[in-house]
Amino acid sequence: MTKKKMALVIDDDNQLADMTSLMLMQLDYNTLFCATFEQGLDIFAKSKIDLIVTDIFMPGMGGIEGIRQLKQGFPDCTILAMSGGWSGMSPADAILAAQKIGADAGLQKPFNAKDLKLALESLER
Repeated sequence: MTKKKMALVIDDDNQLADMTSLMLMQLDYNTLFCATFEQGLDIFAKSKIDLIVTDIFMPGMGGIEGIRQLKQGFPDCTILAMSGGWSGMSPADAILAAQKIGADAGLQKPFNAKDLKLALESLER
């Protein structure tokens, strides 16, 4: 029996974080979630996390700075950045910015289970 992978979902939208966690569980992940990248860094430091699925724009540190810090300390961690855009920045541009500083893949909000599965498959290539 193979051990399930652990995913950490970081998003200040609790409903979206819960929905993303449920989709990941259907894809055979165990999940944890939190509302800020500061909390996410704390959880990451204490747990064996295989995948981080994070929003880019959140209160506090936010995803861009959080991704940068994670990749500096843990360059091999796998990060899937997600965004619906913000303040004139399109979701695609936000994801591109996140990928430039270390995110391994991106996912535009809103998304469904098929979109998430395809994004995860892109990480395996």
